[in-house]
Amino acid sequence: MNKLPVAKRINILKMLVEGSSMRSIERTVGVSINTVKKLLIEAGQMALQYHDEHVVGVAAKQIRCDELWSFCYARWNNVETAKGATEYAGDVWTWTGLDVDSRMLITYEVGDRSFDTAFRFMRDLRKRLVGDPQINTDGLPAYPEAIRCVFGDGVHQGGSDTAYVERHILSMRMGMRRYTRRTNGFSKRLDRHVYHLAFHSFTYNFIRVHQTLQTTPAVAAGLTKRPLTFVEVVKMVDQLSN
Repeated sequence: MNKLPVAKRINILKMLVEGSSMRSIERTVGVSINTVKKLLIEAGQMALQYHDEHVVGVAAKQIRCDELWSFCYARWNNVETAKGATEYAGDVWTWTGLDVDSRMLITYEVGDRSFDTAFRFMRDLRKRLVGDPQINTDGLPAYPEAIRCVFGDGVHQGGSDTAYVERHILSMRMGMRRYTRRTNGFSKRLDRHVYHLAFHSFTYNFIRVHQTLQTTPAVAAGLTKRPLTFVEVVKMVDQLSN
């Protein structure tokens, strides 16, 4: 099967994490929308697997948690009247957990704002950490019980100091078109929403140099020795899809 040149695939991947919509990538790069979707899915699957295997053993002292709102197919109050609404149509919340020192996005979870989602989020956070960090949240009622269930009573739950993670959430909104408010770039399918989130998080953690740290969060956290390149990313995507 013929494949796009590496340079074109790198261009598509870069545009996906720089706030471009799928249609704008189609027009700018000169490929079909199906090609963009296929590469997003493959890159997202690679990113999910890479994150699960490599973001472990993080020695974080302070974690900041917050949630990011978006929606899939239609807003919750329009789902009943939307034609062809899918099972997962409606509001979608992205839960994020950021290490203050390394700025590493340790974990993320897509769901609603219920205790069940909070529990899944904290359980995944727990398995990626060593030690018991201080955890600061935005005061959502689902957090305290979920933290106690997963971390026990020994972990210190801080106040609502979430400045670092809120700045990261702004970067997510700017870097993924489907998170931009009041546009038609919102997600139509939940699986592609998750794939885009996974690849953006992978790029943030392992490729993009943080302006304050002057390296990537993964290097600052001691998980890698150097930033990855998009050439290496394309090779990893090919290895997974073959």
